[in-house]
Amino acid sequence: MGENMIISAKKSCLVVIDVQERIAPATDSPREVINGSVDLLKAAKILSVPFIITEQYPKGLGPTMIDLRQELGEDYAPIEKIHFSCMNDDKFAAKINEIKPAQVILCGVESHICVLQTALSLKEAGYEVFVVSNATSSRKKQEELIAYQRLSYEGVSIVTKEMVMFEWLEKAGTPEFKEISKTLIK
Repeated sequence: MGENMIISAKKSCLVVIDVQERIAPATDSPREVINGSVDLLKAAKILSVPFIITEQYPKGLGPTMIDLRQELGEDYAPIEKIHFSCMNDDKFAAKINEIKPAQVILCGVESHICVLQTALSLKEAGYEVFVVSNATSSRKKQEELIAYQRLSYEGVSIVTKEMVMFEWLEKAGTPEFKEISKTLIK
C-alpha cells in the first residue's frame, strides 16, 4: 500500500467506533462526532462503501446514539466488543477480512483509546488508515490532540469528513454528488 493515496470508495471501508449514548455526549465535541459520523454513514450508503459499527461494552455504555441508529435503520447491526482495539475482537477481524478493504476510514470515540489502538492495529496489519478528525473526539481535548500527533507520527492520515466524501465522489455533477452535497449544506 502506497503512502499518500487518495481515498477510494471502491477500496475502502468506514468504521464507526463506539458512538454510544453514555460516552459520546461526554466528549469534547459531541455534536461534531455524532453529526460527522451520520454524514459519513449517509455518504457510505449512497456510494455503496461498506461500513462497520462497533459498541464498547453496550451494557455499560449504552447503544449507539439514536441519530446513527435512525440513519442505519435495518442496517443497525453493531459488533459488540470489550477490546479497545477493534482488531483484537474476533467478529470485527472476521468482518474486515470478509470486506477486504485496502483503506479503512475511522471515526468515533475515544480518539486516544479505541480509535488510536484500532488505527495502529489496522496499520500494522497492512491497511491504509485514515482518522476523520471532525467525526472523532475524546473526553479531554488534550488526549485528542496528542492522539492525532501520535497517529500522524505512526503513518495514519488525519483527514476531515469532507476530504473523505469528496475523495470518495471523485467528481462533481453525478447524482451521488448532488445527494451528498445536500448533506453538507445545513
